[in-house]
Amino acid sequence: MGIRFILPLLAVLLLSGCSGIGSSLVQGHLYTNVVQPYSTDFRDSPVGSKRCVLDEHQFREPVSGYGVSVEWTAGRILAAAHKAGISRVSYTEMQTLSFMMGIYRRQRLIIYGD
Repeated sequence: MGIRFILPLLAVLLLSGCSGIGSSLVQGHLYTNVVQPYSTDFRDSPVGSKRCVLDEHQFREPVSGYGVSVEWTAGRILAAAHKAGISRVSYTEMQTLSFMMGIYRRQRLIIYGD
């Protein structure tokens, strides 16, 4: 195998997130948009007729090395579920959207219930 084959293969692995072996979240280095169950116990879980979304955003400044970051959250789970008319939570999902190795990341908790 020549260098012509190895360098493109290495680039594809790094940019696709395949190099993150062992992580529970599939994550690409340039872009990630993944929805995963927040809980895996689905025994006798009803689907629910209502849905509620909570967003948490994070921006991390990677240049200075001082670890400057800004985070803001859109509310609490029970308050948001109550506002959406959900009194009984059936299940939840977590959606993660990130760009540029996590410089910007949004995690969205999606709540389903009645």
